Amino acid sequence: MQQHKTVIIAGFGGVGKTTLAKKYKNVLDLESTPYKYLIENYGNYDAEAVKGQGIAKKELNPDFPDNYVAAIQENIGKYDYILVWCHPEQSLPNLDKAGIDYEIFLPTRDALDEYRQRFINRGNSEEYVNRVSSKEDYDRRLVQWQALGKPMVFLEAGETLESYLQAHPNYPKLLPREINPLNLKKSKAEIER
Repeated sequence: MQQHKTVIIAGFGGVGKTTLAKKYKNVLDLESTPYKYLIENYGNYDAEAVKGQGIAKKELNPDFPDNYVAAIQENIGKYDYILVWCHPEQSLPNLDKAGIDYEIFLPTRDALDEYRQRFINRGNSEEYVNRVSSKEDYDRRLVQWQALGKPMVFLEAGETLESYLQAHPNYPKLLPREINPLNLKKSKAEIER
């Protein structure tokens, strides 16, 4: 791919980061799990399954967050979009320290019940579902996200990152991948629905 300006999106869980990257060739989803945790301990690695296991079963990688920031920096200019973890304490301050600019995409508070169902549908653990869809936790983190002073986009119920980017021409055009059954592989939870 040619060098160009990259839009870095720090997206809340469930906004559609993984789906977007599977569908479009100019999008990179830098899921934080393989950087934050020692993934070799998980055998047959499935990012959705591992990140949804809950925090108690994971061994931290001592190289995090430097390894994650380095991966972001290495891919700037290679993609139109890089999608990153939006944690206001563990991720975003490290991007700020490295001088990496980003936008934050979050659901509205009213959309959290829909997100809860998205987490259940994709097979996340009960601990993850409860923690990430908690309105109290959202309210606490919202103050932290606002304090970062970055542009924030709030997605309404029924809206995804993909639908938002497609509806706003000021963002780079999404370039579809050639259809490849491996890119469209469904998670176990999606198949069981």
